[in-house]
Amino acid sequence: MTEKKKKQVSAFSREKWLETALETLAETRKSKFNLDALIAAMPVTKGSFYNHFRDRRDFLLALVDFWDRHYTRSVIEALQSLPEETDPRQRLMELVFAVGEMKLNRFELLMRSMTLELPEIVDAVRTVDAERYRTLKSIFADLGFKGSELDLRVRMFMAVISQEDNLLLDPPEGDWSKQLEMRVDFLTRP
Repeated sequence: MTEKKKKQVSAFSREKWLETALETLAETRKSKFNLDALIAAMPVTKGSFYNHFRDRRDFLLALVDFWDRHYTRSVIEALQSLPEETDPRQRLMELVFAVGEMKLNRFELLMRSMTLELPEIVDAVRTVDAERYRTLKSIFADLGFKGSELDLRVRMFMAVISQEDNLLLDPPEGDWSKQLEMRVDFLTRP
């Protein structure tokens, strides 16, 4: 992109900067964060980075916060806004469909690889995982699971749903919604 075009869009808000950076980093699948490579892949200037972020650490922590707010908390809040009498299996299906339709799991590998670069990110990602765990634990408990079986099913469900798109396998053939329903059936079967 020409410098002139970059300057035209360098007025990104901080939120737009984070959104575009997250998408770019997930698409390029870099194992290490490199500001120059990120800037080259985005329609922004390096100066716009420093308009929004003090340094690399500030940016990476903001990126984790953005990921949490837009791709975890928003889904949890949507689940909490369902009518109280919603069947727990239906809540689980709503979660699975949200993750699948919006491809929310496309950022999981990136977030976890970033924890290797900046130790402060470990705590932030751990907090996101804990919130996801609590939400799923509540749903699985409402399905009747208890004790170690409850814990195991929640952890398996989290692993399957969050990492499935990171497997280097072609997606299963057939009706996508039916595939999601089969996963939920399998993971919730007594």
